[in-house]
Amino acid sequence: MAIKTLHLKNFRNFSHREISFSSGKNIIIWNNGQWKSNLLEALSLPVWWMVETQWQYLIQRWADVMYLKYELSLETLAYAYDAKTGKKKFFLWDKSTSPAKLRNSYPHVISFHPLIMNLMYLGPSHRRDFLDSILISSYPEYQKILSKYKKVLSSRNKLLKNISLQKSEISELDFWNETFIHLACEIYKYRLELIDFIKDSEKNLSQYFFGKVTTTKFSYITKTDMQNVENNLREYLKLNLQKEILLRKTLRGPHLDDFDVIVDGTPLIHFASRWEVKSVLLWLKFLETQFIQKHSNKKEILYVIDDLLSELDTIHRELLWNHVWNKQCIMSSIEDIDIDWNKIYI
Repeated sequence: MAIKTLHLKNFRNFSHREISFSSGKNIIIWNNGQWKSNLLEALSLPVWWMVETQWQYLIQRWADVMYLKYELSLETLAYAYDAKTGKKKFFLWDKSTSPAKLRNSYPHVISFHPLIMNLMYLGPSHRRDFLDSILISSYPEYQKILSKYKKVLSSRNKLLKNISLQKSEISELDFWNETFIHLACEIYKYRLELIDFIKDSEKNLSQYFFGKVTTTKFSYITKTDMQNVENNLREYLKLNLQKEILLRKTLRGPHLDDFDVIVDGTPLIHFASRWEVKSVLLWLKFLETQFIQKHSNKKEILYVIDDLLSELDTIHRELLWNHVWNKQCIMSSIEDIDIDWNKIYI
């Protein structure tokens, strides 16, 4: 399911471009600010959570229609967006299809995007999204559960506001409380599996520091008792009803959780050097590959690496090369490095 050719029309800076890739290693070479990141964004668009999803910002300025076509080894996929009507269309073999079916026909994208490689410097929502993106890639049904949870959370918060304004009755919360608890239990069931998988691999993290640290620990940060989610949330909602009405929002649940990595007793999100962050993020990205392959081994993996080489030392580069060795990889670089890959000059 490797990508053979990408066709772009009115996407970002590209008025019209067709680019071919090898089924192995590809490196896109050009100077900074010359559209390499936009090209990698297009390659990630079908499946990746950090790509801009407001389509009016993806289309080239003043253009009416945006079109992306992906020729794979076994299938052909396409997107079309009409700026005048705001309508999006999705195609498999030139026949209309759903976004979900298009996503399922595309390889898993393991992206080494700059935002990902700085994840420990960002806010909790980005780290939650990172975990959820792994689960979505591994379990298609998880996205539906997460989407329902967000809608219920929004409705519950709106009701809390209306209760505080005396526009609604407290009794109306009963339905939303039960629905919220049910969906929260489902989300925690999936997240707990991923958390356990990461923790089982903690012993391997030290090798990424090459003897420069003694102890490392993955820490999932939550106020919810994940071993007894239903009773814990139900009791919390009951005891904190007035507080939530006053603040007009739901104060406990998976939408507020976070994670950290403790290095020699020090939380990485508060006291992290760039070298430590890159070591931890490589470890997490490699685990992402392993988890996805474990639960969805029928789909191919596509590595998309955005100008990361300049930030890695020689040893970490070797770890990365070894990890992507037998998969399709498309990487950008500002330098024409001496490497036996398919080179693409923008």
